[in-house]
Amino acid sequence: MKNIYLILLLLSASLIVRAQDTVKKTVPMRFNIDMNTIVKDSTGKICTYKEWTALTRTREYVLMPEDTSNPNTAFKLVKKDALLRKYSATVNTGNTMPAGQKNLSPGEAEEQRMASYPKPMESENFTIGQQIETFSTTDMNGKKVKLKDLRGKVVMLNFWFIGCPPCRAEIPELNKLVELYKDNPNVVFIAVALDPRWDIRTFIKTIPFNFDIIDDGRSIADIYKIHLYPTSVILDKEGKVAFHTVSFAANSPYWMKKTINEALK
Repeated sequence: MKNIYLILLLLSASLIVRAQDTVKKTVPMRFNIDMNTIVKDSTGKICTYKEWTALTRTREYVLMPEDTSNPNTAFKLVKKDALLRKYSATVNTGNTMPAGQKNLSPGEAEEQRMASYPKPMESENFTIGQQIETFSTTDMNGKKVKLKDLRGKVVMLNFWFIGCPPCRAEIPELNKLVELYKDNPNVVFIAVALDPRWDIRTFIKTIPFNFDIIDDGRSIADIYKIHLYPTSVILDKEGKVAFHTVSFAANSPYWMKKTINEALK
């Protein structure tokens, strides 16, 4: 099997330390993941490739690197819920509810919890406010897609490929975003896939992806020098970067929705 560079489904909180009022440029580590990568369970037992890939596909487990500075490090299988609880405890110490939060609805409380986590890991290929280079192509259904013609709309670009576990894991959450804005013609969702059309058609029969999909999009990914997947970018109505992230953190949907809503104002 060929080596694939994947940026894993890691929670930003476990990898990025930021001062509360200081903005720093974060350069994500490129991890080299393949069938020979050492992955251990909670007891320290080494899992087989079949075992750990099956668990990560459930989207209930994530891989955490033992050494974040080593691209060939071993990884630990960790339950996502346990990781969220652990981080939440470091953010909100004590068992009392902060003042002003007692009357929050469950949805509002969940949004506030997501907002309390660090912002998802940023991509090294974009900067906020950047006017990105445009492209012109056709999607997998033969429809013309010209990024320049979408000025005046909020555009989300998602770069992915079928063989990327975190790319597959984020698809259900991305579909929820599409559903949320389905009646708003000023929000456009475009997925740039590296795979050929026939492979994508087979894939979406079992895992629907409701973005407008561009097949064989490696040349577009190369425009922005993207090598970590998934990478997502949200452009405001002027075509400028309003949000960008690599991988998919627990609070990525919160930030994506927040960014789209602000860009629509």
